[in-house]
Amino acid sequence: MTRTSASLATPAEPGSISFLGPIFGAHIERLGLWRVILGGGSMYLYIPFMIFVHTSFTLLIYQLLLRPFLQTPRVRWRDHVIIDRQRIAGLTWFDKFNCMFCGYANGVCTMMNKELDHIARTSPAVRPWTWPLLLPGLVALLLLSLLGEIPLQPIFNLLISRPLGMRRYSIKQAQNTLRQHAYGQTLPMALRLPLWVAKNHALRFAMALEQIESSWCPLRHFERHQGVVYPEHHRHFFGPEQVRKMYDILRTRGTVSTRTE
Repeated sequence: MTRTSASLATPAEPGSISFLGPIFGAHIERLGLWRVILGGGSMYLYIPFMIFVHTSFTLLIYQLLLRPFLQTPRVRWRDHVIIDRQRIAGLTWFDKFNCMFCGYANGVCTMMNKELDHIARTSPAVRPWTWPLLLPGLVALLLLSLLGEIPLQPIFNLLISRPLGMRRYSIKQAQNTLRQHAYGQTLPMALRLPLWVAKNHALRFAMALEQIESSWCPLRHFERHQGVVYPEHHRHFFGPEQVRKMYDILRTRGTVSTRTE
């Protein structure tokens, strides 16, 4: 059962905060209006892609085409996609909308990475008769990963990260991470290859969304039901009573992310 914190309606800490809001206004103070409009506005180009990833990968490819034959666990929507931060007092409607988007996007990306990890840990003894049944799912997984490069490369690497000064995660860095963890090494090559391509993309996509959320909605969620999963970077986020502190950090440093790679 969902447990809601009584501090949801706690007002922001006293002190002057930009009339544009503690998030949007803070970035304008630090970077200027046009850089924020370019970088921040480009984030919304991700919305159609996130809906596409949700419906194509988590609902179709994983749940219907791969999971029944690989016998991997089900990943629940309600444990990963948490949309509640718009109830925090002291945010403008624009900041609240951004927090809702961050909750949805990071939740879907966390689900995708979790589902790929379940595939990587599956039994290597895939029965030969299942390969024809797995083939549509594997081809769809590979195509989705390659298609995902279209918004990731130009939108985040060029339009978002550069004007806003966010960090990027390269294909080579992601590949090295997979090698270091021997990701899916026990799987047959026919399954490991599309899995590696998909996980490489998912790691870089998660990094992009982490950078965005750590700058544009670094506020903690309130959902605490059994099974709820939050991305690791949420440990640096602020409580609802720390809106003023968040504003000061965003207008000076710009992010709460500690990632340097």
